[in-house]
Amino acid sequence: MNVIVVGAGIAGLSTAWSLVKAGHRVTIVEQGPIPNPLAASGDHHRIIRRAYGAAAGYGRLITEAYEAWDEMWADLGENHLDPRGFICISREPGDEAEEYREGMEAGNYPFELFEPEAAARRWRFLEPGSFRYAYFSPDGGALHCRKIASGLARWLRRTGANVYENSKVTEVDAEAGRIVLESGETMQADRIVVAAGAWVLKLFPELDGEL
Repeated sequence: MNVIVVGAGIAGLSTAWSLVKAGHRVTIVEQGPIPNPLAASGDHHRIIRRAYGAAAGYGRLITEAYEAWDEMWADLGENHLDPRGFICISREPGDEAEEYREGMEAGNYPFELFEPEAAARRWRFLEPGSFRYAYFSPDGGALHCRKIASGLARWLRRTGANVYENSKVTEVDAEAGRIVLESGETMQADRIVVAAGAWVLKLFPELDGEL
């Protein structure tokens, strides 16, 4: 199957990576450079954590996410996860940190609880009188998203995918399986995946108020 992916942030690049591994012919089109400094994936890092409070499904998905990241690191030949863990600080009853801790307990995920003095001894930037308690989860860290985006773009080119940078899509015709670029060029595919992030309403203004 021939697939066009519109948008080469982490979502679009990861989708393209998965499609190529599944044997599909992939073209990915990005309006700016890869990584795009205007996109979320253009930042240096993003947190990955097990703690999500009442949103228990996210916590369970982290197991699958780590497995997928490991597969990706093997393909890229580089590991862009800094697994330094995740510290959370509760300042008042019922705050977000407490919700996160309750979610960790409900999911039976490992974490270590610290009284303020003990936490301040381990993490010198903390002041004991400024919070109720802290806890540390080993299941967390930072993903270096710019490096991931660059690595995925290189991998896609190396494996035969078509990667277009600085190619803005102005129209998506889902029924015809066609996209139109700002230059006037058109591209055709069996399927189109739109991963345009904050720009999706530029392509589908009729969805305003729903997204």
